[in-house]
Amino acid sequence: MQRIPEEKIDEIRSQVDIVDVVGNYVQLKKQGRNYTGLCPFHGEKTPSFSVSPEKQIFHCFGCGKGGNVFSFLMQIDGLSFVESVKKVADLAHIPLDVAISQGDSSPGNKPDSQESKMIEIHQLASKLYHYLLMETEEGQEALQYLLDRGMSEQELDHFEIGFAPAHASTVTTFLKKREVDLALAVESGLLTERDDGEIVDRFRNRIMFPIKNDRGQLVGFSGRLFNQEDGPKYLNSPETPIFNKRNILYHFSDARQEIRKKEEILLLEGYMDVISSVSATFSNGVASMGTSLTEEHVQMIRRVTNRAIICYDGDRAGIEASFKAGTMLAEQHRLEVFVLQLPNGKDPDDFIRSEGAEKFAEIYTHQRLTWTAFKLQFFKRNRNLQNETDKIAYLGEALAEIGKLDQAVERELYLKQLGSEFDLSMEALKQQLQQTVVVKPKPHDYGGPPPESYGEYPSYEGDGGPVYEQFSFAQPSGVPSAGLTSEKRLLKYMLEDRDAFIQIRNLLEEHQTDFYHDNYKALYTHLIGFYASGNDANPLALMDQLKDDMARNLVSELEMMTVNTDVSIEEYQDYVQSLTKSSIERDIKEKEQALLTATQQGDMPAALELARTITTMRATMKNTPN
Repeated sequence: MQRIPEEKIDEIRSQVDIVDVVGNYVQLKKQGRNYTGLCPFHGEKTPSFSVSPEKQIFHCFGCGKGGNVFSFLMQIDGLSFVESVKKVADLAHIPLDVAISQGDSSPGNKPDSQESKMIEIHQLASKLYHYLLMETEEGQEALQYLLDRGMSEQELDHFEIGFAPAHASTVTTFLKKREVDLALAVESGLLTERDDGEIVDRFRNRIMFPIKNDRGQLVGFSGRLFNQEDGPKYLNSPETPIFNKRNILYHFSDARQEIRKKEEILLLEGYMDVISSVSATFSNGVASMGTSLTEEHVQMIRRVTNRAIICYDGDRAGIEASFKAGTMLAEQHRLEVFVLQLPNGKDPDDFIRSEGAEKFAEIYTHQRLTWTAFKLQFFKRNRNLQNETDKIAYLGEALAEIGKLDQAVERELYLKQLGSEFDLSMEALKQQLQQTVVVKPKPHDYGGPPPESYGEYPSYEGDGGPVYEQFSFAQPSGVPSAGLTSEKRLLKYMLEDRDAFIQIRNLLEEHQTDFYHDNYKALYTHLIGFYASGNDANPLALMDQLKDDMARNLVSELEMMTVNTDVSIEEYQDYVQSLTKSSIERDIKEKEQALLTATQQGDMPAALELARTITTMRATMKNTPN
């Protein structure tokens, strides 16, 4: 494994802002000096994830994960340290001539892990499928089918569309010649094993759509029938260690940057819809691959945007799916939701290819329905509005929805529409609305620190603009002890100042005391080695050398702390004495428990000796300054 010089690592780190890198994965909002968002490492509804542009670190106050730009990529993308440095170097356009060897390891996904090998197998198969489609006579029929549907060769190349021949062993033979582990290829879902033990291709006589996860890794395929009716129209890879439809949105990794740019995501139903939307310059389109939107999908979406545009097929199933997805997004997770309904019930792919990109852009931009407007239309379905019973029932549902709106202008607008449609007076509608409206609950009280430490984080509802709700960072339960507070402060000063490290270390040795908590003691040991190697204070460089995630998380937590920078050796002495006092208190409690045990057992000599020891220790603690 080639070693990257420390100077080069420092140069690469200094050329990239961690806010820009993290912002590709998390929707960040400016909050004072830092940026906050929903943690990408654990599910949460209240933001506890913070990024400091000043410190160039991230830290989640909910799950505790933290680090610098390299460790973020290592954890979010499963990269080794060298891979993460290379990725940041690419972002900074810094040449880095370092090969990644099989010996390079990381706390996350190792290059030679089973999962990585499965991904490599899929990449090999994808290249084969694409070659068979574009360059062989066997793939000509499938290629002509796609071209007849309006796809260009550029689109086929961009999305790496391929073709799986009807033969049972095309891919199997291909992989066998490259000495690929066929059992692993079966486990990855690419091949399948028959009852007689023979291993064969899973996908046959299908147009192949490669599927990537949110990290851009190729983890599965969807094969589409095109010249026969035998079998399901689409056949997806099975659930495997690398492929789970609940966690994957087609085109999400490639769309992420455009989603952030447009500040909204376009939700579509199928692969062809996504491909057509990209050709129409709407590269923020993704699809849930024929499955309903899941909680995992919503969490992915919320990390990059607060606004979703739903454009599903215009048939009955598509409209019902739009209602189900919108309800989850808007009412359960408070995203701003719009719905596109294309003319004549067409799906996006058919509409774009028949009517053109400009017409789709017109509808996308100017004819999108608000979530309330869509629901009012949805509630009319299957109702005969010429029938008084159905009409009254519909008005009741409509008024209940209008009553949920926060903005008076919005309520007035929809009431006027109802009044005009059913020839009802505004006075009657408002009177009925007052009887229908249920008082909305107050914003959630999330607990945590006192109000002055609260921030504001935007959610979206009402008029489509940001509505700010209170939040606080998640805090450890209970009040930290004086000893714990002293440990944190001492370590923070030692992290950021080499002279402070020397002064505090001398005080610790002078008082014959040490850090009590294991992770704090471990970090102190790392610091001794770090400074002994001739390094100046540099928390970011220290993080790169730490192999233990807990230690790295602790550094990020300490770096997020705000402390007095104008500190004297007398203050260090106070914190060290606090550690000494806490140590004595713990020893006294242990001796008191031993005294109780000796007394219960009738061992009076031992009990008397323990009592004298406790008295001496209490006297020592009394004389220890606070």
